[in-house]
Amino acid sequence: MTDDDDRCVLCSAWVLEDWQHLFSTCNFSRRIWSFLQIDWRSVPSVDVVVQRAMISFGEPFLLEVIAFACWHIWKQRNGLIFKEIIPSFHSWRAAFVHVLSLLGHRFKPGLAPRLAAWLESLLYMSR
Repeated sequence: MTDDDDRCVLCSAWVLEDWQHLFSTCNFSRRIWSFLQIDWRSVPSVDVVVQRAMISFGEPFLLEVIAFACWHIWKQRNGLIFKEIIPSFHSWRAAFVHVLSLLGHRFKPGLAPRLAAWLESLLYMSR
């Protein structure tokens, strides 16, 4: 394994890729958290940042949003490494919104409309 194998492939910062960089400080990831309006900076611990985000996010499906956002960041990374697919925010967003909208079918009836409205507001904001 060369030193290049340890570097983040999603940003041009040329820093070692660890989970904290990939999911919080990478420029690619920071754009995603900004889009989702989740403050993921100054992370003393994952617990603290999730607690802060739960307060500011205001919706009961925050953990699902975080999990799917991270999953699709991971998929963008692996798409480049294994399939040479250039990562993009737009492809991340399309996959994220699609999968999260499907998840809404598994929510309790009262939450599904809230998730749909939140997703719609994301799409409206990005126009």
